[in-house]
Amino acid sequence: MGMRHLVAYQKVGVEVSAACDQERTKWDQVKAQYPSIRLYPDHQALLASQAKRLDIVSVVTNGPSHAAITLDAANSGVPAILTEKPLATRLDEARRVIDVCSKAGCRLAVNHIRRWHSGHSELRRLFRKGSLGELRHFSVQCGSTGLGNMGGHFVDLMRYYAESEIEWVIGFTDKRGTPNPRGIQFVDPGGYGMLQFRNGMRGFVDLSEDTGVPYSFQLVGVYGRVQIEELSQIWKISCRREEDRSVPLTRYGLPQVEIPFAGETTFDIVALTARVIEELFSGQPPSCTGEDGYRALEAIIAFHLSDRLGGAKVQLPLSGEALSVEVHIA
Repeated sequence: MGMRHLVAYQKVGVEVSAACDQERTKWDQVKAQYPSIRLYPDHQALLASQAKRLDIVSVVTNGPSHAAITLDAANSGVPAILTEKPLATRLDEARRVIDVCSKAGCRLAVNHIRRWHSGHSELRRLFRKGSLGELRHFSVQCGSTGLGNMGGHFVDLMRYYAESEIEWVIGFTDKRGTPNPRGIQFVDPGGYGMLQFRNGMRGFVDLSEDTGVPYSFQLVGVYGRVQIEELSQIWKISCRREEDRSVPLTRYGLPQVEIPFAGETTFDIVALTARVIEELFSGQPPSCTGEDGYRALEAIIAFHLSDRLGGAKVQLPLSGEALSVEVHIA
């Protein structure tokens, strides 16, 4: 992901003056592509040397170090920070990151990149104008990627479409113990469950570890349905005919007509990251704020808490001891 960010900065014409990586074996690869870059063994050394000349910092390490690096960058006076998800691995740390960035006047964005994808913004517009009726159901299936890893992105996407906060979560974590491909120190099981939103939208996720197929989304409105397979660029929209909308919903067998989708269907992580960078430099409010990152993490932690309670309903927002529960998301 670090290399993707480097390419994204290059894509928008931003000079990358410095980078750090604890694994010096990667330095030669970076130097080969960016000869003038200054390289450091850790973020403290980078900030001590470069903080005063930096306009933006990308935090692209593994999850458990995100909060510390972001805090140090904000306290060093860096004016903008783009962090990969998760914002932190526990909620009290995530809240501290948000508060410190706010106090320092640092603009913080969390790279839940679908918020910068024009296909998703166009589809949300269709739901807003009533073309498919009000959004009632959003389901996601994804094979073996971890609740925190891809699940955090999917929960954020649900919030983006629902335009409502999550009321409660029921969840179960996968007990297969599949080793995390990023290292045994990361514990991020798959799982499945339901999220109820305050506006009545229902969210369903299944990221269990017994499938290995590309992820897919299904969004169901009162009159229509959207099926998305991002990696295959499939965006299929169908809905009731206009003249059938007054017919009772119990007549579910009425024909659906396909609606051509003219929005963006490609999914290019580098291009989307470049849009985040451009937005941060533009001075616009970030499309995915620290608060958005907090809410996605909160839902993932709620899945774990629900599982510990045998699948009991967990009300949001979380408070008390739940704020210090840690999930080692890679």
